[in-house]
Amino acid sequence: MPLYCVYLWEKGFNTMAEKEYKEIDITSLDSELAAAKAVEEGKKDKFIKIATIVAFCMTLFHIYTGFFGLFDFVTQRGIHLAFTATLILLTQPLYKHVFKDKFAGNKTFRAVCRVIDIALIILCWVGWWMAQDEVHHMTERLSQTTWMAVFAGAALGFVVLECSRRVLGYIMPVLALIFVAYALAGPNLPWAIAHRGYSLERICSFLATDLDGLFGTTMSVSATVIFMFVMFGAFLEMSGCSDFFNKIAISLTGKIKSGPALSAVVASGLMGSINGSAVANVVGTGTFTIPLMKSRGYKPAFAGGVESVASTGGQILPPVMGSGAFLMAAFTETSYISICIAAVIPALLYYWGCGVAVVSQSELADIKLMDPKDVPKTKEVLKSSWIYLVIIAVLLYCLLVAQYSPLYSALWATCAVPIVMLFDKQKRFKLRDIPAAMAKSAFSAMSIVIGCACAGFVVGMVSLTGIGVIFGDMMIQAAQGMLFPSLVFTAITCVILGMGLPTTAAYVIASSILAPSLIKLGLPALTSHLFVFYFACLSAITPPVALAAYAGAGIAKTSPMTTAIEACKLGFAGFMVPFAFCYNPAMMMQGSIPEIISVTVSAIIGTAVISAAFQGFLLWKLNPLERVIFIIGGLGMFIPGTATDLAGLAITVVLILINVKKWRKAKQTA
Repeated sequence: MPLYCVYLWEKGFNTMAEKEYKEIDITSLDSELAAAKAVEEGKKDKFIKIATIVAFCMTLFHIYTGFFGLFDFVTQRGIHLAFTATLILLTQPLYKHVFKDKFAGNKTFRAVCRVIDIALIILCWVGWWMAQDEVHHMTERLSQTTWMAVFAGAALGFVVLECSRRVLGYIMPVLALIFVAYALAGPNLPWAIAHRGYSLERICSFLATDLDGLFGTTMSVSATVIFMFVMFGAFLEMSGCSDFFNKIAISLTGKIKSGPALSAVVASGLMGSINGSAVANVVGTGTFTIPLMKSRGYKPAFAGGVESVASTGGQILPPVMGSGAFLMAAFTETSYISICIAAVIPALLYYWGCGVAVVSQSELADIKLMDPKDVPKTKEVLKSSWIYLVIIAVLLYCLLVAQYSPLYSALWATCAVPIVMLFDKQKRFKLRDIPAAMAKSAFSAMSIVIGCACAGFVVGMVSLTGIGVIFGDMMIQAAQGMLFPSLVFTAITCVILGMGLPTTAAYVIASSILAPSLIKLGLPALTSHLFVFYFACLSAITPPVALAAYAGAGIAKTSPMTTAIEACKLGFAGFMVPFAFCYNPAMMMQGSIPEIISVTVSAIIGTAVISAAFQGFLLWKLNPLERVIFIIGGLGMFIPGTATDLAGLAITVVLILINVKKWRKAKQTA
């Protein structure tokens, strides 16, 4: 099977994909990029100007509540949602999403669409006010369903679905409506998935007033921690930190043959850990790393694949891990620090596999060494840009040493950016840039916020109907109580969900339905959720819809399918690691120190062997049979148990010794 896959990757799919290559609009792949493009193109548009002011006010609201305390849940989360909906409706007008090819140029049509957008904005704020009033007087009304609660739920629900459609596409709102339909049709469904059923009035009221509705856990995390870290990322990006990461990566790796590709792995991993968006990270760092790799002899598809897989991995790399880590902390009731500790070894194995694959491919390809003049000295980079290390140090101190909450850590780290940059001799960030950075923060958070809001439909209906428990029981029965088939099914489902959804939304939905079943099979809650989160992230590089790979292909000007396949080969360790830590908790720092060391060393060797085998080079060029044998040996070192570790190691060592002997014999003959 591995041999067939390798052959398919390298022959059939590559040829087919090259024929299908088309120019890619990168900004269309990510809502943050699309919003940024809309703002840039419409600077003279009065609605864009208004949106910029709204974005500034939204960030100011979160800074105020961060310092002086949060409001009650419906006020804090409702204002957060209303601000986001306002931004989306102003920057993504209706005429760009309905009959745009036929009537978009008609002034009357555009004016009518703008009136509808304004009406929806008013509807959203009115809906929030009614929901707030209902929650505050719920005790007096004895939790009875009132017309105000129904109207609030219907109004907010409609606005959320429409905003999700404009920003995220049709998949997310359709999925939300399917779950609503399931709640309505309960008694009429087959016995296995039947339930008591709920009226539309009850569903609307539930969405507006219940803690499991639109203002549930996902919005709670979004309205607090996630927004703060998005703001920190926006401030850091505007200060020029991505350029620093690129330079430091080049200075560390530029003198070796695989340096250009390794620098992409390092820089994209570092930046991706902060911004938490695979596509945005590809575009941010890839505009530098991909042309550099191509100029040194790497194939365009490989260059795009390296950037895609490295940028995607940033979402699982501590200490920040994007928005998913904070949602995971809320869902599992686990501290953020515990999640970071558990994710360390899996993330390092992911990047170790990428690094080995890059080195192997560099030996096979005709790669040119970088001109020493183009490689900056590490001392000089640190001397000119040490100020960024201070900012990152502030964040790490707050998180790990002072052990502030993630919200306060991100808030203080953000405040540190303009203060520390005052000492920047090159003045890459000025005080007058603060308003622009604040506006950018809100624009950058739009897709995450509306994704969390729309995911509230799914989470709410799962809670209301109990479908999570029902589905879990069905999956366990189908898998006959075996863990491995359940893990495979979960992985496939996560990848499918992630094809059309942002990572955060895909994780929330998948974890609501699938994580409980894994917990029933005996996995700890953190392990189950981390498994789901891994595959939600990996969907960004998994064909046929791999958004990160599409972005990399757009910059590299090559086939997206070929780029996605290269990314999967490079990140193959990422597909193995989640299965490994499910069977061996030591990989998540759970167990004795000797166990952790033993498992880590075995996984490091196995990852290196498999990654090299998929590229076709390990000390020498591998033939197809050798590649299959190495893959088998590497997988043996991933399977828990001393016997499998020793067997895998023995296979690997024997094959290496045989080939070393052949190499020496050939050298003597020559």
